[in-house]
Amino acid sequence: MRNDIHMFVAANWKMNLDKKSISEFTKSLHKFKFSNQINSCIFPPFIYIDYLHDLIYNLPISVGGQNCHFKSSGAYTGEISAYFLKETGCEYVLLGHSERRILNNENNAEIKSRAQTAINSNLKVILCVGESLTNREEGKALEYIEKQINDCLPNNFKNLIIAYEPIWSIGTGKIPSAFEIQEMHSHIKKFVLKISNKNIDVLYGGSVNTKNIKEILKITNVDGVLVGGASLKAKDFLAIYSAAVKHLNTSL
Repeated sequence: MRNDIHMFVAANWKMNLDKKSISEFTKSLHKFKFSNQINSCIFPPFIYIDYLHDLIYNLPISVGGQNCHFKSSGAYTGEISAYFLKETGCEYVLLGHSERRILNNENNAEIKSRAQTAINSNLKVILCVGESLTNREEGKALEYIEKQINDCLPNNFKNLIIAYEPIWSIGTGKIPSAFEIQEMHSHIKKFVLKISNKNIDVLYGGSVNTKNIKEILKITNVDGVLVGGASLKAKDFLAIYSAAVKHLNTSL
């Protein structure tokens, strides 16, 4: 992680918040004092990327796309180009989210192609990985995540972050134990270093909220969080952000 950034807070709004809601949300952001020790990005619905970007352009918060296609242009109705995201003001793109993998049948090879195209377009990639409850209960979680990373990791990547989101935890209120999170994050870092000779930051995602954020951030090798439902209200998003700031200050 860069010397000037010590923690990452990412907010995935998914298909939520309309124009009025976004306007109200950003009013709270402008009243808040942000830290230069925290890197933050909001992933709004595609249609509101421009709108959000214009509202927060003078704040230390990046805007990102929730997905991108593996082609820069062409006859792909309903898809979005990484180049278009970059041109619209995005700094990051979220790829491999379990909802895309499951609902849109995106496989590892396709996600790798999307990640490579995004990096070639100078976007920073947050690559999501996560196992099912069956994988976890059968003791195959580490092995499953290894394969996801091995199959999805683009060549010669830079500025790539991995977000570990156990599928069974997303939106359920259930989260792995502190040991399970630490074990997985440590395993991911070691595996990526082994196959790419690069150090990587790993975020935790999956039912992150204002009640559990402090305990999650205390876990070794957690470099930040990817937040879903708890990021839809400015008050909760800023509470999670503040918890990250406090964690850093008490860790110094």
